[in-house]
Amino acid sequence: MKGIVFIGNEEIGSADFKVIDESMGGIQGELNPTENYKKYKRQIQDLFDKKGIANVEDFDFKIVLEDKTELEPEGEIGITDSSEFDEILVESAGLDYKIIEKLNGG
Repeated sequence: MKGIVFIGNEEIGSADFKVIDESMGGIQGELNPTENYKKYKRQIQDLFDKKGIANVEDFDFKIVLEDKTELEPEGEIGITDSSEFDEILVESAGLDYKIIEKLNGG
């Protein structure tokens, strides 16, 4: 299911999310960045170099699904963006089983 990724109220991209770990409520998708992402890209890549991910401790990340459901994970939301790769990944963990079922098409 598609979702929009935000920092605060600013849209930074979209992703087609897939469940990667049902038991942990984990999802992941490749970010299709907007122009706004460029404002944060360098800082996110620096955080990747330091600790492997930029997460909600660093930015006010939000994910809103195409049906307008805002995700409220018990875990976190994070972005992995290495300057050495073209792929930018968005992931979240600790999501409610109802959200996982929805993302699995149920």
